[in-house]
Amino acid sequence: MQISIQVEGLTRLRQRLKATADKLQNMRQFWSSVGMYVQRQTIRERFNKEQSPEGQKWKPLAQSTIRRRKKRHKRGNMKILQDTGALRRSIAYEAENNSVKVGSVLKYARIHQFGGTIHFKKKRGSVTIPARPFLGVTESEKKHIVSMFGQYIKRHILGGG
Repeated sequence: MQISIQVEGLTRLRQRLKATADKLQNMRQFWSSVGMYVQRQTIRERFNKEQSPEGQKWKPLAQSTIRRRKKRHKRGNMKILQDTGALRRSIAYEAENNSVKVGSVLKYARIHQFGGTIHFKKKRGSVTIPARPFLGVTESEKKHIVSMFGQYIKRHILGGG
């Protein structure tokens, strides 16, 4: 006795599987949309509300900073981390095939994110800057990113809606 099985469309199935694997290898489009979302949330939620991704308010400006800003500008910008707006404008993302980086290229971004002490070389003394985290992702944002991933898979991998 002999059983013969013939599968029709196997070549087409292999082509679709290969195309799906290729799409999963290069998800730069997905990571770019995640980067854009995190960038927007950082600017809206962190800088507008002056709080960390965990929802903690940033430490207020030191009195010396307030005096210096008032002296430099007639009215003075008293928004935390936003004297000139350069840090806020510098938030950018870089998407790759399987990840995204969100951050700032400004030298002073790191000390504002983590805090620390700056020691002056030319004049004696130092200044301690409190941590005012602006980079990061909230639990709600993580859930949104997972939802974005589901939509991406549905639309680009499974070919639906």
